[in-house]
Amino acid sequence: MTDRLASFAARLCLTAEVIARRSASIQRQTQVVQSVWPKALCHPIGSFQTRTSLKSSDVDLLVSIPEQSDERRCVVAAATSMKEAIIRHRIAEPQNCTVIGGARVPILTYMDENETPPLKFDISFQKENAVKNTGYLIEKFEERPFMRDLVIIMKYWLRERQLNEVYVGGLGSYAVSLTVIGFFNLKRRTLSETEYQAFITSSRYDMFVEYLNFWTGWKFKEDTMIPDPGIILKGTRNKKKPWPFMLRIIDPTDSDNDVGRASYKICKVIKEMTKLKRRIRDLGPGMEEWELDQLLGGTPAQKEKRLKQKAHQDRSNLAMHIKMQKRIRKVEKKKNPSKAVQKTIARLKEKCEEFIIRRPGFAAELARANYLLKATGGPEQDPPGSGQRLNRDTLMINPGEENTIQPRTPKESATTGLQNDEKPTSIEDEGKSFEQLEREAKHAATIAKKREKRERLLQKRAERKRQEKEKKAQRRMEEEAKRLKRKEEELANPRPKAGKKVIEKEEIRN
Repeated sequence: MTDRLASFAARLCLTAEVIARRSASIQRQTQVVQSVWPKALCHPIGSFQTRTSLKSSDVDLLVSIPEQSDERRCVVAAATSMKEAIIRHRIAEPQNCTVIGGARVPILTYMDENETPPLKFDISFQKENAVKNTGYLIEKFEERPFMRDLVIIMKYWLRERQLNEVYVGGLGSYAVSLTVIGFFNLKRRTLSETEYQAFITSSRYDMFVEYLNFWTGWKFKEDTMIPDPGIILKGTRNKKKPWPFMLRIIDPTDSDNDVGRASYKICKVIKEMTKLKRRIRDLGPGMEEWELDQLLGGTPAQKEKRLKQKAHQDRSNLAMHIKMQKRIRKVEKKKNPSKAVQKTIARLKEKCEEFIIRRPGFAAELARANYLLKATGGPEQDPPGSGQRLNRDTLMINPGEENTIQPRTPKESATTGLQNDEKPTSIEDEGKSFEQLEREAKHAATIAKKREKRERLLQKRAERKRQEKEKKAQRRMEEEAKRLKRKEEELANPRPKAGKKVIEKEEIRN
C-alpha cells in the first residue's frame, strides 16, 4: 500500500533544484554582507537549513558582525546599512526592502528579485542562539530523517489554519520540531527496543496518528515537556509556570528559554488536532490523495473563509493604526504643550510602537506603503488611507497604481471624508490608552449583539401578545354569539314565569 502521508510530505518539501537555486541566492546575500563588513559571518538558519521548509517558506539568515554591540540602536543601524547595500547591488527594489526596527528582534526583510518567483529573506543580527538551535535540529534530523516528514506535515496543516505565526499566538516551526523530537524520544524511553524499531519502521500514517494521540492526551496545562531526553514533568504548577494554561517546552540549547510561552492559542490548536485525529482515523491509511489534501489543507470553501478572515484582520489593524496616528497628531497640534501633554504624546507613541511590534507582518506592509507614499509625494507619516486603493490581502498600494493616484478636489475630499469618517474621534478619547479603546470597542460590539438579541426577544414577545389578544377576541366573539343565540331561543320559546328561587337555581345551574 502506498504511504500517502510520505508522498504528501515529499510533495510539500523543496526539490533538489529549488534547494540549489536558493543556496545560490544565499551565496549572493553573503557576498553583499561581506562587502559591507568583510569579517562578518552569514549563517543560514531555520527551516531551510534543517530541510523542513515548505515551498512557500522564506529564508532566514543571521549576520554576525565581530565587535558589534547587541544594543537595539546598533542592530537597527546595521540593518539599515544592509538595506542600502541590498538596494545598491540591485537585489531588491526599495519598496520591497524594509527594516522592522520596532520588532522585538529587529530584522531586515526583502524580496530577492533575481529569483523566479521572488524569494523572501529575513535577516537578523547578533542572535547567536539561532545558530545553536539550527545545529541541534540538523543533528537530530540526520539521526532520524523520518521525523522531517511529520514536521513538514504539521507545518503545512498549521499554516493552512493560520496557526503557525508565533506573534499571533500560534505554534512556530521550532516548537513543532521540538515536539516531534520529544515525541520520538518519549517513545524510545517507554517502548522496548523491538517495539520502538517496529514503530519507527511503520508507515507515516501510524506515526502521525500516534503523534496526534500524544498531543491530545498531553496535559499541557499542568505538565512541562523536555524534548531531550523526552520527559514530561507532571503537575509543574509553580513559579516557573506562572500561567498554567500556557504551553511549556524547554529549549534543549537553553534551559531558561520556554519555546511555547508565546503560543497563547494552544487551546485552539489542540481542539483542531482533536478534529484532525478523528477525521484521519475515519479515512484510514488507504485514503485517496485528494481526501488527504482536503483533510490537511481544507476544502475550497474553508480556504476562502480563512482568506476573508485574514483580510478582515488586516483591515482592522490598519484602521486601528490610522486612529492612533490621528490621535497623536491631534495632541501634537496643541500650542505650548505642557509637561503633561508631552508625557501624553510620548505614551501614545510608545503604545503605537508596541502595537506595531506585536504585528511584524503588518509592520512590513506599513513600511512598504509609507515608502510608496513618499515616492509619490505623499506625507511619509500618514498611513495608507482613503486616497489610495489597497490590496485586500496584503494591504499594499498596488504597484501598478503608484503613478495613477490623482489628487481630489476639495468637494470630493469633503464628500469622501464624510463617508469614511462618519464617527470622528471624540475629544473624550484623548486620555484613554489603546488597550482601553480596544476593550471599549469589544464592549460596544458585545452590547450591540445583546441589543440585537433583546430586540429579537421583544419582537417574539410582541408577536405572542398579539396572538393572545387575537385568541381572546375570538373567544369573546364566540361567547357573544352563543349569548345572542340563547336569547333568540328564549324569545322564540317563552316559558311561564317562575318564582324567584327557581330562577336563582337555574342561573346557578347555567
